Amino acid sequence: MKLLRLWNFFIRQIREFFYEKGYLEVSTPVLLDYPNLDPNVEPIPVYLRELGQEKRRWLRTSPEYSMKKLLAKYKTDIFQMGKVFRNDEYGRLHRTEFHMLEWYAVGCDYKYLIEEIKQLLNRLFGYKEFEVISVEEAFKRHFGEGLPKSEEALKALLKKHNLNYEEEEDWETLFYRAFVEVERRLGWSKPTFLIDFPKELSALAKVRNNYAERVELFIKGIEIANGWSEETNPQEVRKRLEREAKKRNLPLDEEFIEIHKELPECAGCSIGIDRLFMLYVGLSSLEELPF
Repeated sequence: MKLLRLWNFFIRQIREFFYEKGYLEVSTPVLLDYPNLDPNVEPIPVYLRELGQEKRRWLRTSPEYSMKKLLAKYKTDIFQMGKVFRNDEYGRLHRTEFHMLEWYAVGCDYKYLIEEIKQLLNRLFGYKEFEVISVEEAFKRHFGEGLPKSEEALKALLKKHNLNYEEEEDWETLFYRAFVEVERRLGWSKPTFLIDFPKELSALAKVRNNYAERVELFIKGIEIANGWSEETNPQEVRKRLEREAKKRNLPLDEEFIEIHKELPECAGCSIGIDRLFMLYVGLSSLEELPF
């Protein structure tokens, strides 16, 4: 019962934080006509009948697409807490079904998100000290050298540190093989914000000077938050999503691309609430959460 009461208090604190800052809470569909095309995240198809017809739907991997459609129409700060679903994810820090907090701040960028997350962490944990470092610096701290720019150089780095890889893997896959070793060492002395991601890892973030305006938060080696300054150019969004859809043979949500014509300049971020709560109550695994 104590853990359940703590969860209730924890969720209430998050909700009140966003209410106090003037955000509107929204609720968007869990079943979607099109899958989220999140890099490195596998959507779950659902087959059902509507009016006697067999149809395929998709469980959302995040509320991003639906929330941006609202944002394009109403152009105001919004947040949501709800369930999301991801295929082939289960372990100490992963679940097929989990709670996600996602929010969008109009007229803001990723630097604003960093300050807002600091405020939220101060409210929940009392944290007062943080650090902000680049991906390049994070690689130097662990590997003694910066992030290699070519596939061959990245393979040489992995080989040097006895990390496995496949010869046919592309740069992005090789990056994440190395990054697994980096991220587990982040955020132990204080919460760490990682910035200056290579443009190849931009997802739907704006890219300036060959870097994605993106931020990830790590606490005690655990990724907690992922956010960015949102790309609002529909042509650029189309190019990125078409590449992802073709790569994975998934359908494309044309409406989502079109709404970028009306999407205001904004920044968006998501936080895995279950992981954050796990740290909040001092647990080491999601297995220890009975709910």
